[in-house]
Amino acid sequence: MKMPGVRVEYTKIIGGMDVVSPALSIPPGKAELAMNYEPGDLGGLRRIDGYERFNGMPSPSDATYYWCKAAFVGAVAVTDTITGVTSTETAEVIEVGSDWLTVTKASGTFTADEDFSVGGIVVGSFDGLPAEKGHPSGADNAEALSLAADVYRADIAKPAGSGPVRGGGKLNGTLYVFRDNALATAGVLWKATTAGWVEVELFHEIGFNTGVGLIEEGDTITQDVSGATALVKRVVLESGAWGADAAGRLVITDITGTFNAVNDLLVGAVVQATATSLATQITIEPGGRYSTVNYNFYGSTATYRMYGCGGVDRGFEFDGTVYVPIDTGMETDKPNLVSCFQGHLFFAFGGSWQHSGTGTPYSWAPAAGANEGGVGETITALVPVAGQVLAIIGERGSRQLSGTSVIDFTLATISADVGSVAYAAQNLGSDTLMLSDHGITRLSAAEAYGNFEQGSVSRAIQPLVDTLKPKVVGSTVYRSRNQYRVYGSDGSGLIGTMSSEKNGLNWVPVVYFTQFQYPISLNCIVPCDDDTTYLCDDEGMVYQADKGSSFDGEDIEAYFRTTFNHMKSPTTVKSFLKASFEMSVDGYSVIRVHPEFSYGDTRYARHLLQEEESLGPGDRWNVGSWIKTGCRSAVCRLH
Repeated sequence: MKMPGVRVEYTKIIGGMDVVSPALSIPPGKAELAMNYEPGDLGGLRRIDGYERFNGMPSPSDATYYWCKAAFVGAVAVTDTITGVTSTETAEVIEVGSDWLTVTKASGTFTADEDFSVGGIVVGSFDGLPAEKGHPSGADNAEALSLAADVYRADIAKPAGSGPVRGGGKLNGTLYVFRDNALATAGVLWKATTAGWVEVELFHEIGFNTGVGLIEEGDTITQDVSGATALVKRVVLESGAWGADAAGRLVITDITGTFNAVNDLLVGAVVQATATSLATQITIEPGGRYSTVNYNFYGSTATYRMYGCGGVDRGFEFDGTVYVPIDTGMETDKPNLVSCFQGHLFFAFGGSWQHSGTGTPYSWAPAAGANEGGVGETITALVPVAGQVLAIIGERGSRQLSGTSVIDFTLATISADVGSVAYAAQNLGSDTLMLSDHGITRLSAAEAYGNFEQGSVSRAIQPLVDTLKPKVVGSTVYRSRNQYRVYGSDGSGLIGTMSSEKNGLNWVPVVYFTQFQYPISLNCIVPCDDDTTYLCDDEGMVYQADKGSSFDGEDIEAYFRTTFNHMKSPTTVKSFLKASFEMSVDGYSVIRVHPEFSYGDTRYARHLLQEEESLGPGDRWNVGSWIKTGCRSAVCRLH
């Protein structure tokens, strides 16, 4: 009897998840389940990175350790601080063996073979020089790195106050966030530093008009009659011109005396303007949800600033030192969305959008080129998109504002029935992705300049989108990965990677989706221009997303299951001899593999769960060094 031949088939993992299509119609290599994996834009699935708490201090995942043989003459315990008797350097103990120890937070380089002490008492000596990441095995190395990270993690605290972090932004590489004070009577702006969170000082403001002279930042003003003095930190020109009728506000500090609301303001004994208000402390109302953008209205490299709003107070400008509330003239001046477009600062107030004068974020008078419009529904996003267009997106529809100023600004409809939930619209390349009742929608430029096309890109995962939609608290993009992410309040979310597939003779753009689940509840997301994202939980902690290999010290449970592969013959009975999986590994990893046959039919024997270890990314034969653990480098075999 002739035995059937052995057949070899290669299947490429590509395409993300499909939970809608009939099983037999799904191409091999797609996933019917992918949790805490992300799709690559060129194929494959990659376990997501973790997240870790953040306040500007050294990152837990960047921590290192030192391992060394040692001879002990006294007791050494984990968390002890050892001091080199010769070098005087210090370190914290994280592991102790019978003849070795591991330390982290080394203050410098120890001396080989030196004695070390705890609390001034010599307790042992090194046998050689402590080696960085020197554990003999991959598993032990991974464990020591985890222990070192825990030490650094314990140093990182929340910004002081109460309630959740309410948003923020990053300016010139520094993260700033808002959180209510301990009594929830005011909002506080916090700065991440190498020493942890530092509260940003808020200055005073005083109104002025009749600006017949000139007041500049850095001037010391003196008020006639009252004799009060102050240092000018920011000049907020809201109308008129210096030398004639300038009017606005001054942000001031180092106040002596008490300003009144009527007398002249002098610089160098010369009258420059007249006060129109008392000097009042700038404050931030509690609550809200903050959105920010960075923009340069003035052309100087020193004037790249953050603009934002939180829906509970005036919008603001911030340069890292000076916080400037912006008066728009609205009776209820509490914008909830912000954007910058064509030299104008835009705010949204419910269903109304407004913009400042051209190149003047402080001036909101029509004479300066400011204007207002409405869309008849709540605005959920203001997004500058390709083609020099500002997308004004509502809950139900989307519109485009084109032009360069109030003279030629034109508002047109993109779609009357496709909008976005709040905080879910993001630009990725020349496209805009957003989440609506129709799913995750891609807004892309059409062939006609300034026009756009919309279409859902999430039909294959629509049930997952429907579940996430009422929970959305934010979104972000990773341009280096060609990736869009949207987050739910319960820590759940979706990852969409933009790619392309061949359709006939043409390549068409597609988006591959997987899902993730964090073990924390989220209040908001802070996406940043430098491809970093920060998570703000509902208890006031800030985390850097996609950083490290754990969920802030907790294991990441990640798994995926491909659709059943019938190898183009679904009714043919087959016997499988072996499966090999090609993979790339960064560091030490353990994977578990469990095959299923015939859709999990219990009439067929179940395969044992197989666990494999892997260390390193692999290399070419006779070129690199292959380390054989459970897997042979980048190829794992299942028999």
